[in-house]
Amino acid sequence: MVREYRWRLRVRSYEGDAWGQVSAAGMLRYLEQSAIDAAADAGYGRAFHRETRSAWVIRRMTLLLDGSPARTGDDLEIRTWISHFAKVRGGREYRVANATTGDIVATGLAEWVYLNRDTFTPLLIPADLGVGFDVPGAPLGTYEPPAIDAVADGAKFVMERQARWHETDSMQHINNAVYADWLDEAMRDAIARMGWSMGSLREKGLHLRGEYYYLDYKKAAVPEDNIVITTQIEGMSGRKCAVSQSVATREGIELLRAKSVYAWRSSDGAEADRPEGWAAQITT
Repeated sequence: MVREYRWRLRVRSYEGDAWGQVSAAGMLRYLEQSAIDAAADAGYGRAFHRETRSAWVIRRMTLLLDGSPARTGDDLEIRTWISHFAKVRGGREYRVANATTGDIVATGLAEWVYLNRDTFTPLLIPADLGVGFDVPGAPLGTYEPPAIDAVADGAKFVMERQARWHETDSMQHINNAVYADWLDEAMRDAIARMGWSMGSLREKGLHLRGEYYYLDYKKAAVPEDNIVITTQIEGMSGRKCAVSQSVATREGIELLRAKSVYAWRSSDGAEADRPEGWAAQITT
C-alpha cells in the first residue's frame, strides 16, 4: 500500500490574495511544506539531511487549480505520496481538498532532485528509500493541461524586476514558489497593457486567475539578480487562455520556462465569461 501522508491547516488571514483566495504561489508553499513533513514522518527529516549533507530541490512542478479556489478561513486537508524514484530524481503527488466539503481545490505533481547540499551536484537516492515509501512506480493521477485552441500572432510582453532578499530561502536562492508570483505578476502586467487593469477588472467583478501551471526550473535565481520575464499568449477557448512564459537574467541565462492556463473568474471565485473585447486584445 502506498505510504500517504495527511495533514490539515486553516488558511490564515494573511495567506489570501486581494480576492481573499489562495494564489498559486501560496498553494506551492503548502505543497513544499507537505513534502518536508512527509519525509520527516518517514524518518528523513532535518537530522538525516544534516548527517548526509543532502537536500531535495524541485526540478519540475505541475499544479492544477481548476476547482473552487481555497479561501481565507477554509480548512484544508492535504494528502501526498511518492509516485516514483529514478536514480537522482523522485516524483511526489499532492491532493488538496476543502476539509468541510470534500471538494478538491488543487492537485500537483512535483519532480524533486536529490543533491549534495554543499556542491549542489546530484546524489544517488538511497536504495532503501523506495522500500520505505512503498512507491507505485508511476504517477497515480493525470496532470494534462486543458485543451486550448491556438491563436496566431499572440500578444507578447516583457517585464523586468529584481530578485529580492525577502524572496530567498535557506538554500540562499529564490524559493520555487516565488516564481509563480512572478509569473502571475507578469500576466497582470500584460493584461494591464492591453487595457485591462486590475482596478478596472475589480469594478467589473472579474479577475484572470491561473488554473494550470507547468514549471520547468532551469537554474536558481539569487537575490539581486536582474530578472526579465517574457509572456506570450498562445491560445484561447471560451473563458480560458494559454500562456507561455520564460524567466531569465538580464544577461540571458534562462532560469525557468512555464506553460500556464489562466481563466476568467468572478471576484468570489466562480467561473465567469470573458469580458467583451478580450478576444480582440490578445493578438498582435
